[in-house]
Amino acid sequence: MINSTIESRAPLETVQRQFEAWRNSRTKKNQPIPEQLWQAAGSLCENYSITYVCRQLRLSFADLKKRLSLAKPRAAQFLEIDMGCFASGWQLQCERADGAKLHLSGSGQPPSPDALLREFLS
Repeated sequence: MINSTIESRAPLETVQRQFEAWRNSRTKKNQPIPEQLWQAAGSLCENYSITYVCRQLRLSFADLKKRLSLAKPRAAQFLEIDMGCFASGWQLQCERADGAKLHLSGSGQPPSPDALLREFLS
């Protein structure tokens, strides 16, 4: 039986056991996944990539990503950068909530980060 209250940040193994218990106890093969299990899977994406969570819980990437995008998106935090201070080498590193990383480096004047970061973070 599935607990009606699942901790918002339950460990991966706990959520795996809850999914297995639900899969073993469901009466119909095509029965929809309960909302509390979707929420538990979504909370794991705060610490793991969506791909990893889907693989471990045997979920559809598209279904989980769609549910995550329906949740209220976090506002991106931007830092103003004085581009005139790059006399020598520079590096730009950014990480999205889904675990994707952007790493750029170079020398001289760096590209404008506005469009680059907006595209990466969207």
